[in-house]
Amino acid sequence: MKKLLFSLTIVFASAAASFGQTADEIISKAIDARGGAAKLNALKSMRMESTTSVMGMDLASKSVIVHKRGMRNDIEVMGQSIVVAIDGDKGWTINPMQGSDPVALPDEQVKATASQLDLSGMANIKESGAVAELMGKETLDGNETFKVKLTSKDGTIMTHYIDTKTYLTAKTSIKVTVSGQSVEVDTKMSNYKVVDGISFPHTTEISNPQAGAIVTTITKLELNPTIDESIFAMPKK
Repeated sequence: MKKLLFSLTIVFASAAASFGQTADEIISKAIDARGGAAKLNALKSMRMESTTSVMGMDLASKSVIVHKRGMRNDIEVMGQSIVVAIDGDKGWTINPMQGSDPVALPDEQVKATASQLDLSGMANIKESGAVAELMGKETLDGNETFKVKLTSKDGTIMTHYIDTKTYLTAKTSIKVTVSGQSVEVDTKMSNYKVVDGISFPHTTEISNPQAGAIVTTITKLELNPTIDESIFAMPKK
């Protein structure tokens, strides 16, 4: 009986070790599929132009991101520009249809967009202290994916659905708090194209309960441009 229990303990321990190692291996292959850790870590800024389809409208937008520093989106709607910006751990927006003054974004909304400021993607998962767990496989739009849950040091949970053939991320799901309620935001990623040796999804689709599917297609992408970081600062009223 003791030998049987000892053998079972070894089997379960080995299975657990293999389970954790498999999650690490999948992440490693996902990083390589994007272009490798060195190239991802060399990303310091991005500038892009895109078209967003939402509620039957096609909206042109321009976006800039500085790695772990700030982000700004300018979206043209009926001849007017809606601005959404992140400046460090704060954010703000200007919507001419609701007034000309800038309005601070709720902290939970800023936190929900924090992952977008990290241009290195999954390249520094271990260094960040995040815990990776393989949750099995799931079929997504007819393709098999690995379901990898990442829990950051602050407790934020983001699940990556990684294609078992290409090792590119097909979807992410992140749990955020909106108006005191926990909401899961799903973002599908497709139409990957290589820019300066790095693969980027040029089409993303975000599920929104109020507006339906929000589909964004990148039409122009520039890596490591010089960005005037003053554009992230909230204008004075």
